Amino acid sequence: MKTLIITLICGLLAVNSLFAKGFERPVTADYQKGVEALNEGNIEQAYIYLTNELNANPENGYAHCYMALVCNFCGDAKLAFHAVNESLRFIPEADTEYRAFAYYTRGMLLMNAKAYAEAEEDLDEAIRLTPSDVENYKARAEVYMNNGKYEESLADLQMAMKLDSHADVYDLMMQLLQANPDPVFFDEVTSAFSNATAAR
Repeated sequence: MKTLIITLICGLLAVNSLFAKGFERPVTADYQKGVEALNEGNIEQAYIYLTNELNANPENGYAHCYMALVCNFCGDAKLAFHAVNESLRFIPEADTEYRAFAYYTRGMLLMNAKAYAEAEEDLDEAIRLTPSDVENYKARAEVYMNNGKYEESLADLQMAMKLDSHADVYDLMMQLLQANPDPVFFDEVTSAFSNATAAR
């Protein structure tokens, strides 16, 4: 089962102060250093900085979300779930980008726990909030595949390729073919992949 890919996700979201639509993202030193350490793959330092941040600002939902990634990386699913649930308590409703990130994170944790129905619900919400984010569709495609919903999985991979013709879906396509080796479905998958690559 795949785990969360920290560097990929952290790279999608800004560390600097951002002001938009009535909400303010955190700018404290420990928070910024924690996210930077996470991006650099320094999990121990990220944990220290984010712990300091949460001790000082326990309602920093953004820090809770990144702490969920740290805990997941360290293999502590219980603390990861607690952290991401806290992030959804405190990240402003208006900040749809980060709320989608939190739902994506929890969805992946749920998938790793084989709670596929709940994972699907969280990824549905992530897609509703940020419908152009390719990673959300790839994640839900994996959930669908693990839950035996092969046609739905293929549809999400096709959507990912429609949004970004260079989307990295090859491994998921191969996994999908292994999960459902039906010859008719094989033709569907290979045709979808060929059409997407031809459009590049």
